[in-house]
Amino acid sequence: MTQSAMHWRRLSGIVAVQGSISLGWVIYVLYLPDLLVRLGFPQELAGVLILLEHALEAIVQPLFGHLADRSERERGTRFPWIISGVVLASACFLAIPAIALFLSPASPWRWMLPATAVLWASAMAVFRSPVVALLARAAPKPQLPIAASCLTLIQQCINAIRFSAFGFILGIGPLFTFATGTFVLLGAATLLRRVTPVPASPAPVRNEPAPAISVPAIVAIIGTGIGLCWGVRFLFAGLTQTVALRFSEASGDWALLGFNVLVALTALPAGWVASQIGNTRAMAIATIATALLLGIVSSNAPMAIFLVSAAVMSFTLSTVLNGMVPFVLELVPESRASLGVGTFFGAFSGAIVFFELAFARFQGPDAGMLPGMTVLTIASGFIALGWWQLRQRDRQFP
Repeated sequence: MTQSAMHWRRLSGIVAVQGSISLGWVIYVLYLPDLLVRLGFPQELAGVLILLEHALEAIVQPLFGHLADRSERERGTRFPWIISGVVLASACFLAIPAIALFLSPASPWRWMLPATAVLWASAMAVFRSPVVALLARAAPKPQLPIAASCLTLIQQCINAIRFSAFGFILGIGPLFTFATGTFVLLGAATLLRRVTPVPASPAPVRNEPAPAISVPAIVAIIGTGIGLCWGVRFLFAGLTQTVALRFSEASGDWALLGFNVLVALTALPAGWVASQIGNTRAMAIATIATALLLGIVSSNAPMAIFLVSAAVMSFTLSTVLNGMVPFVLELVPESRASLGVGTFFGAFSGAIVFFELAFARFQGPDAGMLPGMTVLTIASGFIALGWWQLRQRDRQFP
């Protein structure tokens, strides 16, 4: 791949899989409480299962990222783990509504539903890191923010469905909806396989160990993952409370939808800006800017200032979201790309669990503003550590 080449067909496959992952989670989160109630489980079990799934993801994603990297070194491809995860996830996703609809609450087999749900989430975590790590093969490092912006665009667009079309999705019925999500995932994986070249013969096994990820890089990746997770969670908690105070209930839902759509629409421009000034620098600046804008948005500022600040914050937040994967891929050797991405996603998932257990009860705009500004500022420090590590490496290997 030349320095300026962008493999758009390969990128389209990665974006398709990312979109199918986001769609699957939207469907799952919308339907899980109702499916559990059908079999006599309390609705609150849905939240417990999702927390358990995030806790397992914190282990599964770096583990299978490492295994995918080893497969890449030994066979020349990460696809054995990608395909295995996709097939298992597809089977579980189809089984979830079938179990809920065809078993009765009195059946001793009803516990298959929560077990299958947890297995599905774990299977999704198996292939996510290896797929996202393929971005390193789809774009040169200077253009990684542009490639990652396509992931942000599709992810935010699909997540916006939760605000605008949840009633329609629930009205379709679980069997058809879950089947649609399954076929979308299988189709996306097929597309990715077709546009990603695989060596005709397995690569010879390399006895020498792969380059290790430096300790400062690991600290930067984990610290940034945790900090950004908490920062984004506090941001949306504070924004939701602020919108509830400023708008009516119906208008507030549309306001949150509009913010998510703005994050999606600004993804591509934000990716272009980051590719021009450098991803790590853009990400650090955007993280600090997001923290400052969160303070303005959560204050009692006039409506005009609130709207302008929220619009600008959508751009800075999009820059941060775009920069996460390129930040990791710049810090780790290419042969450790899946492990690096899996470590970041694992830290992010683990931070979600801690957040829900420790911080989720905080209420009011100030409860989201002050902690959000703090953790975003701390996250910018870990991003700066990553920037320092890159500078040290450039000096060592000019």
